[in-house]
Amino acid sequence: MKKFKFGTIFVLALVFVVAFGLSPVRAESPSEGGDLVVALGEDPEHLNPALTTGYPVAAATANVYSALTWRSEDGEAQPDLAKSWDVSDDYLEYTFYLQEDVRWHDGEAFTSADVKFSMEELLANYHGRFQDVAERIADIETPDDYTVVITLEEPYAPFLSSMTVFDAPILPRHLLEDVDDYGDADITTSPVGTGPFQFVEWERGDRIVLERYDDYHGQVAYMDRLYYNILPDTASRTAALETGEVDYIMGHYFPRADIPRFRENPDIEVWQGIRIPALWFAFVNHEHPELGDPLVRQALMHATDRDLIIELSQEGLGNYKIGPMGASFEFVDFPETNYENLYPYNPDRARELLDEAGVDSLDIEIIVDPAREDLMQAAEIMQDNFRQIDVNLSIDTQEREVMIENVYEKRNYDLSMQSFTSGGDPASGYHRLYTTQDFGTPFVSATGYSKEEVDELLSEAASTPDVEERKAVYEEALNIIAQDVPILALYEEESVDVNNAKLRGLRESLDVRDKLNKIWWSE
Repeated sequence: MKKFKFGTIFVLALVFVVAFGLSPVRAESPSEGGDLVVALGEDPEHLNPALTTGYPVAAATANVYSALTWRSEDGEAQPDLAKSWDVSDDYLEYTFYLQEDVRWHDGEAFTSADVKFSMEELLANYHGRFQDVAERIADIETPDDYTVVITLEEPYAPFLSSMTVFDAPILPRHLLEDVDDYGDADITTSPVGTGPFQFVEWERGDRIVLERYDDYHGQVAYMDRLYYNILPDTASRTAALETGEVDYIMGHYFPRADIPRFRENPDIEVWQGIRIPALWFAFVNHEHPELGDPLVRQALMHATDRDLIIELSQEGLGNYKIGPMGASFEFVDFPETNYENLYPYNPDRARELLDEAGVDSLDIEIIVDPAREDLMQAAEIMQDNFRQIDVNLSIDTQEREVMIENVYEKRNYDLSMQSFTSGGDPASGYHRLYTTQDFGTPFVSATGYSKEEVDELLSEAASTPDVEERKAVYEEALNIIAQDVPILALYEEESVDVNNAKLRGLRESLDVRDKLNKIWWSE
C-alpha cells in the first residue's frame, strides 16, 4: 500500500474541496467572555487541596491554585510556576527555576519560600499522594526567591508527574505560617492561589464561584467566571445539562446509563476513553474478626460478579480483568496476579473458602456515598451476590464528610466503596492502597493492612526508573498482594465526559479538572 505524507493528504483534500465547489472550513479563533457552569455531584468538605486528594476539592480548586508543573494531554510535564528545570544524571537532584513577578490573588509576591513551606509543612504531612514523594526528599533548598532545589535520597520514577496541582499544589506561606490548625484556617474555605481564576464565594450545598484573574502568569482565561453547581441528584445533573443550566459534567459524576441518550443530542458532546487510569474497589477493614482473614477476602472476591457490575453500573465501560494495580500499566499487569484468573466469579468456591476459614454466616455492612450512583449500583449487585454464600451485606449510605470520618479517621466500617485515580503512575496513586500507612490521612489505605516485604518492594519499584527492572520488582510485590487481597479490586473505569457542544479547548490537560483557562465558547 502506498503511503502518503501528511502534506500530500492535505493537498489532495484541498483539491477535492475546490473541485466540488466546497468552501474550506475555517479554523475557529478563541473568543473571550462568557461563563462556564460545571456540575459537581457533592459539596467539597473544604477548599484546601493540600489536605486531601478528594475529587470535589481538587475539582473546585485546580484552577485557583498552581503548581510547579502541569501535564499535557500526552502526559508530559509542562511549565507552570516553574518556567524550566534541570535534572541530575542520577535523578536525585531537581532544580526548578520559577516564574518571576507571580502574585497571589491577594497581591502578595510568590517566591520559592512558598514552595518549600507547602511541601515540607503541608503536603508531606497531609496529602495522601505526596507523602510517597516526601519520604524520598532529603532536602529542599531555596538559594534565591526564584530557585528551588529538591534533593532526593533515592530516585522516584514519577517525580515530575507528581509536581502538578493535584499532587503538589503550592499554597501561600504568608497566610498559613502562623496558623496552628490548617483545617481551621480562613484559606480552607476562602482559597487564595496563583491560578487563572480567583475565588469569589462558596454557598455550601449550592455553588462555588470563581472569576478570571487578569494578572495570571500564564495564558489568561477566556471565560469571565466559573460556576461549580452542587447537584447531588444524578437526574438533576443530567437534566441541567440538557436544558443548558450546566455546561460540563466530568466523568466522575456522569451516569453511564445516560450515554445513549446524550449521544443522540446534537447539542451535546460525549467524550469517551481512558486518560488517567483509575481503580474502583471496596476497602476491607482488617480489624474485623472475620474480614481480617485473607481466606474470607478471597471468598468475597470469588463471590463478586465483577463483569455484571461493569455491565449494569458502567454500561460495559470498564475492565474487570485486572490485578491489584489494574491492567492499564503494562509493567503491573501479569497473568498470575490477574484477579480474573485467581478469583473468577465462583460462588461455590467462595463457599468452600468460607468453610475453610470456619465462617458459617456473616453479617457485614458496606458504606457508600449516595452521590456516587455507580458505586451504589455496584454495592447492590454485591449485596445480591453475597446472599448466595450466606453473607448478609447491608448498605449504609453516608454523605461524603461522614464517610470520610468513619472510614479514614475512625476506621468504623466493615467495607467501603471507593475509587482512586492512579495519578498517571502506580506509585503515585495505587501504592497508598497497599503500603503501611499512619492511620488518619484521607484517601490512603484505611484497611490496616501492613506487610514489611510489600513496603520494601513497592519502595524499590517507585525508585527504579528503568521500566523492565521496575516490572520485575512489581511482579514480586503483586504476587504477595494478590494472595493477601487487602482490598476488593472491582474494575478500572473507562471515563465519559459530557459537555455543551459549543465549548472549545476542553481536555488539553491530562486531568480534565485543571487548565480551564483554555476553554472558550464557539460562536
